[in-house]
Amino acid sequence: MSEYRTITAAPVLVAAFRDQIFGVDPATGRVLWEYKQAGVGFSSTALLITPAAIYAASFSRVACLHYPTGELLWEVKAATQGRATLLLEGDRLFVAKQGEVECFSLTGKSLWHNQFKSKGMGPVALGVPDNVAQPDDKD
Repeated sequence: MSEYRTITAAPVLVAAFRDQIFGVDPATGRVLWEYKQAGVGFSSTALLITPAAIYAASFSRVACLHYPTGELLWEVKAATQGRATLLLEGDRLFVAKQGEVECFSLTGKSLWHNQFKSKGMGPVALGVPDNVAQPDDKD
């Protein structure tokens, strides 16, 4: 009779600041991998992490990295610049910035962009039942 054992790897902590995203060993703090977003500058990066993907929205870019390895799957320029709110619902990634919302496929294709003309600008909350993303209160 054989005994099967399952060894579960510890999750990788993902840290993002400025234009860099890091995979970190949560037990030791050791950097496992690093990804530098293209053309970003000095802004914050919003993260949304699933068991298979890391979605990262910086000032002007949206990227998807493989979780937990940090391998780049895709990166695109966003229609709007600014601090992002991210919401993943089904096969859509919604990115809101400065009063505007852009919708991406899970392969990085922009599906639509709504500027909400004449409605104002600023941080955006996004949500559907049982899935809500609140904005950071800073512009």
